[in-house]
Amino acid sequence: MKQFVFALSFMISANAFAGSDFSKTMELCALQSSSDDEVYHQAFSETSLYINKAKAVSAVQLKLINQHLLEQEYVTAPLKNLAEVQALFTTGDQQYNDLYLITMTSKTSGTVYHEVKSYPGDNPYSLVFSAKGQLVAMNRDQNITLVNGQESFDCPWE
Repeated sequence: MKQFVFALSFMISANAFAGSDFSKTMELCALQSSSDDEVYHQAFSETSLYINKAKAVSAVQLKLINQHLLEQEYVTAPLKNLAEVQALFTTGDQQYNDLYLITMTSKTSGTVYHEVKSYPGDNPYSLVFSAKGQLVAMNRDQNITLVNGQESFDCPWE
């Protein structure tokens, strides 16, 4: 029975990968190695905005931040502005947590990604968006899942 369940789960994950083209975002699997700074910095250059102390964010950035906050269940409705986000992370329920907006540029393809990342514990949780704001990956405790619409692909550990 265990072999059947394993074979079935392998076929399902293989079919999910076969149905979508993850080749354009496969480079994001390098985030899974982000604890190894050398591997990550070989793949991406980045600029980081510490939201807890940011002076301003754009409407697009606020939208991405809200998607992350809703996904991680920090909030049940989108926050209206940066001040509300900062209150949540400086004096509110998440005052012991950090929130970042990271713009990453692939050194291989030149593709720009935006990652909204928080640290509810020792390891980060994040959503990664394309430059156009489309969700392309999720980071769950250093496990990267690529997203293409309703389909997903778990990056392999090396």
